[in-house]
Amino acid sequence: MDILMNKVGIIGLGHVGATTALIMAQRGKVGKIVLVDKNFDKARAEQVDLQDQISLLDTDTEVVLQDYTAQNWEELKDLDVLVFCAGKIALLKEHGGQRDFELQMTSKIVAEVAPKIKASGFNGVIINITNPCDVIARLLQEQTGLPKQQVLGTGTGLETARMHHAVGEATGHNYHDVTGYVFGEHGDTMFPVWSTVRVAGKPISEWKLDLKQLTQQIVTGGYTIFSGKEYTNNGITTWVNLITEAVLSNAKRALPVTVYDSQLNLYIGQLAVIGENGVQKVVDLPLTSEEQKQYQASAQAILQNYQKVK
Repeated sequence: MDILMNKVGIIGLGHVGATTALIMAQRGKVGKIVLVDKNFDKARAEQVDLQDQISLLDTDTEVVLQDYTAQNWEELKDLDVLVFCAGKIALLKEHGGQRDFELQMTSKIVAEVAPKIKASGFNGVIINITNPCDVIARLLQEQTGLPKQQVLGTGTGLETARMHHAVGEATGHNYHDVTGYVFGEHGDTMFPVWSTVRVAGKPISEWKLDLKQLTQQIVTGGYTIFSGKEYTNNGITTWVNLITEAVLSNAKRALPVTVYDSQLNLYIGQLAVIGENGVQKVVDLPLTSEEQKQYQASAQAILQNYQKVK
């Protein structure tokens, strides 16, 4: 795939969508960005602002608009990747930042937008950010009719990054020396897969750490950001750009993302190889018996949330 000829769409231009486009333009690995938002004036403003930025950079990304009210969303037809981040972050303030409270509204947005995506002829990869991430990814797949491997979510990538940082601080190592993953729901039932975590190549069990306290630190990381600025944007938008680039370059990178679990028949955060056309395979990591219980508990929480809108 020619990196300069590729095309990525972004639906929803709130803090997350706008920052996704900002980082995308700065990194210069996307040929054309298509912006979609109900508020056309906002979309137009972001387009012009991005064009100003691009003119100051050594990149040549083109930024175009898709009118939300148009009969045919023709700009979506030949997209390679569609980033879905429509929502209303203000709802979270009313409920202490709990992601699940967005579901009633965001599920309605999917019901409104998915038919438009389908009618456009889009056949690329959808990467969902909108919360609750795991449920919305499933709804997008079901309502667009795309193959399951072509729909995924940002999942537990951000929690994995927070875990690396927390473990680095706790052990006195650079967080780049920490490897391993967080699995499960993008939410309170996520869990670090401690059996996979290494610090400078050594198992985390070689350090006497309070893993429960570290887990809580990872869970509350997003709430800490939200309580201070009432939204999160920098980490998640960097992460979605990395996933997008893995698809565009056929990187075949193993990433902790929300993908379909065929045994449980739901979307959940796990390790998957991402490349051209989306999910190329799910990596079957061996889990301890305790980690298997945590995975099942997280899956149950996702299922209960999904059933609220079915």
